[in-house]
Amino acid sequence: MRKKKMNSKPLRCEWARAVFLLLPFVPVFVGGSDWRIEDQSPAQNPNAPLVHERKLVARPGMASPKKIELVWFHADRHTLRVIDNGGEARPRYSGLAAALRAHGCVAGCNGGFFHENREPSGLMIASDEASGRFGQGALLSGVILSSARGNPYLLRRAEYDAEKYRPTDLVQSGPFLVDGGTTVRGLSAEKPARRTFVLHDGDRWFALGLSDVLTLAELGEILARPEFSPARPVRRALNLDGGTSSGLYYDGGGQSSLSVEPFKTVRNFLGIVPRR
Repeated sequence: MRKKKMNSKPLRCEWARAVFLLLPFVPVFVGGSDWRIEDQSPAQNPNAPLVHERKLVARPGMASPKKIELVWFHADRHTLRVIDNGGEARPRYSGLAAALRAHGCVAGCNGGFFHENREPSGLMIASDEASGRFGQGALLSGVILSSARGNPYLLRRAEYDAEKYRPTDLVQSGPFLVDGGTTVRGLSAEKPARRTFVLHDGDRWFALGLSDVLTLAELGEILARPEFSPARPVRRALNLDGGTSSGLYYDGGGQSSLSVEPFKTVRNFLGIVPRR
């Protein structure tokens, strides 16, 4: 009687599965997922209405980490103010710090894009005075404003309604870096530069930020990582005018103060001011 040949295929599958389970786990990095926090400023009082953070981020193969400065503010105590630096040849203020101090701001950065003739790119409203026009395009895809009630907002262009928000201060800029807690697709991986940006946690916390030289794609990947800001997860992030326009000021008193001036004269500034 001839014996039936045993089918060894199931045994080979089970053996392969067992070997796979015994292998050590090796993390797989995809795209920008290998960014990590190298260092960050000491923990501050989470109940403070204004928080300055400094973070160092890096990825494998990078010669030195990149620095990111953040100034967070709570919308119950502070709001945003747009400061017009003038469209004429001579600016109204000597720099970022001088403009912010003149308007009672505790912190701030440069604002949105502008043309060679120093006219704002898109709509700008500074203390109820409007300049420019509400525009289209990726560099005008977001709207940062303070409403008639003094509430700050970070909106998609399509979400903006002048009658609803009645802004006293507003700047258009873009592109969005993070939306819904996820990096926006299609961000440029070319032309690395210093960057300034606005963050929102989806609730009452907002931040102005300044980064070392990064591409838009890299910055979007970093800001969307959960470990980047566990206390205040980044729900939305909008790019401001970067490169030589980038600057950030924070009057924290003593060692926590920060002053980085833009290299060139900008059209407007975005300040953090106590609410009335």
